[in-house]
Amino acid sequence: MRSFTLVSTLAASLTALASITACSPYDPDLGGVPYRCAAAEPRCPEDYTCEDNGAGVQVCVSPNGPGPDAGSGSGFQCQDDSMLEGPTGNDTTASAFMTNLNGSNRLTITFAGIAICPEGDRDTYLISVATAMSDIEAITTWAAPGPGASGQPVSVTILNMGGATIAPSTSAGEMSQRAFAANVPAGTYYIQTYAAATAKNNYSLKMTITP
Repeated sequence: MRSFTLVSTLAASLTALASITACSPYDPDLGGVPYRCAAAEPRCPEDYTCEDNGAGVQVCVSPNGPGPDAGSGSGFQCQDDSMLEGPTGNDTTASAFMTNLNGSNRLTITFAGIAICPEGDRDTYLISVATAMSDIEAITTWAAPGPGASGQPVSVTILNMGGATIAPSTSAGEMSQRAFAANVPAGTYYIQTYAAATAKNNYSLKMTITP
């Protein structure tokens, strides 16, 4: 009886150990939902990248995550930017993602692995300018057609607190668009990205305030 109990206990322990191993944070099949990066290398499992989520938190992001919003609706795989989209999406100034970019203790911020998806999507980001007569710059970049890139342009504009465009999108070279507003008053502004009505693409966005 004692021997049976010992064997049973050992079997239970091995089962528990196997369960823990199967749930390892470095399991290569972790899905597309971002989660915090480890403090030391390797910070993320293979094929995941450690990125700033826009709130100063480093998260591991999969290139094969589920599509944002309503999904891609086709074979194109949209990046999962649900942490920035939020539960209601960030299509308008009213639902904009609030960044910590203010031109005071945070001068620049870059979002990678974000998407204009599905077609007609807009991404809107709120920034605060702490010092009058500051410059605001926003640059989008994307890749040529291939895995994870449709090659479609992603435009960017700068809006004032009332939602009016104060800086339109202009070409910044191949696979890049730029909006620039000089000498703006202190206050709230929005960076908004979009694509053609029938287009979608994955992209990155760099926003900078120069006092």
